[in-house]
Amino acid sequence: MRMTKRVKIFSAVALVFVLVNGYLLLKDNDIIMKNYYINNVQFAVADYHEKILETDAVVAAKQEHFIAAPVQSISEVLVTQGQSVSVLTELAIYKPEEAEREITRLETDRDAYENELSELERIVSDLQYESSNSSPSTATDSTTLGDNENWNINLTLELGIEQNTPTAEGIAIIQRSIAETERQISILDSMISQLNNNNSLTTPVDGIVKDIVLEGDSIIFQIQSLEKKFVAYVEHEDWKEIEIGQKASVLLNEGKEDELVIDGDVLEKQQIPARDSIAFNEMKKNDKVKPDDTVYEVSIEPIDQLTETPIGILADASITTFEANDSFQVNEDWLVKYEQDNSVNLIYTVGEDGKTRLEPVDLLFKHKAEIRQEEFMYGEPIEETIEEEALEDTVVTEPRIRTVELEDSKKEDAAKKDEDLEDTAVFTAPIAPQQIFIDGDEKNLFAPTFRPYPLRTFEWTYVDATWKDALWYLIK
Repeated sequence: MRMTKRVKIFSAVALVFVLVNGYLLLKDNDIIMKNYYINNVQFAVADYHEKILETDAVVAAKQEHFIAAPVQSISEVLVTQGQSVSVLTELAIYKPEEAEREITRLETDRDAYENELSELERIVSDLQYESSNSSPSTATDSTTLGDNENWNINLTLELGIEQNTPTAEGIAIIQRSIAETERQISILDSMISQLNNNNSLTTPVDGIVKDIVLEGDSIIFQIQSLEKKFVAYVEHEDWKEIEIGQKASVLLNEGKEDELVIDGDVLEKQQIPARDSIAFNEMKKNDKVKPDDTVYEVSIEPIDQLTETPIGILADASITTFEANDSFQVNEDWLVKYEQDNSVNLIYTVGEDGKTRLEPVDLLFKHKAEIRQEEFMYGEPIEETIEEEALEDTVVTEPRIRTVELEDSKKEDAAKKDEDLEDTAVFTAPIAPQQIFIDGDEKNLFAPTFRPYPLRTFEWTYVDATWKDALWYLIK
């Protein structure tokens, strides 16, 4: 049967019409509303998330004391390098005629420390007053340093506190300086007392004589305290996220029989690049720090005393730099932004009506972590150990996506544990209960979504019927 010219033309037009409509229907993000098959799905279950900085650390003396005296005033040195000393152990004997002059010098130093102590205490009082009279802008702090007109010493030079430092952190730094100043006053009192009694120079602490150095006209006794700490060396970007008081843990002797995990917190962070010290040299010797790297020292104070751990032992430290309750975590690529506004982070969700939406989020931090898929099906998640009586009161709601977990997916989940961590983002958002996050591929808003197979296995505990009721229904 021969096709007429009119039929041929009609067929060609129809074919073009079908092809154009097919293209419009199937191409990404066309103006025609269509159902989206959603493959990457994550239930929005709020949880606690933390950002952890993992770094190498080394055992070091918690404090190092420098006790100096004029060389011409000393008649005899009584200790040697490496010797253990206890409080008030005599280090050296003064010449009788020089003892009185040394007492006068120490008393002058003591007066200077007293003036410094008064000034520091006044600054802390002023900062606490300013902080208590301002509206909090974060969960932990209300103001930053630098807006206090009563400052009359240069905190940046004297204590290493920048003006944009959070007030709470600044107060903590100054309070540590107060404690150190009080300790120096106590040391001077002890030294003055010993000079008055027996013309001797004594140590104010228990420790080990690290070195005895002649420097100019002085003899300096370097004494390391028996108390120990962990020292880590971090780059500037990591240093900025570390704050005094953050919780930390340190792993000693990994993989050995005496493996030990020790909890602690951040004691201090240095404002100047690290330089030679026993701890720093040990890290360089073990290739944990490159000689040309600019790194900053961070100290961790352990809860337990490290009496049996020598200085210089390497360890692995973990510092919790950020904690977030009631927060969500997704793959970093799932967050999107409007081209017109780069400041607002958004995420695609499936609404209660099963359609795509974009919700604004408050990004807290990004880090590498394992995405843990929290799932629910009916109402709030039901614990496996729930009592049967409690099931009678459970409110059953219709899920937007019916799901089962396939056997292959279980194997994939088990294999994931051995894979590298993902780049993830942690955020808070006014997300409704039982919300669903989907990936960041561009989508038309308010388009319907579908998924051809469930995400979870069927559970009889969700069926409000006995097996007798089910049997009666089948045979009826």
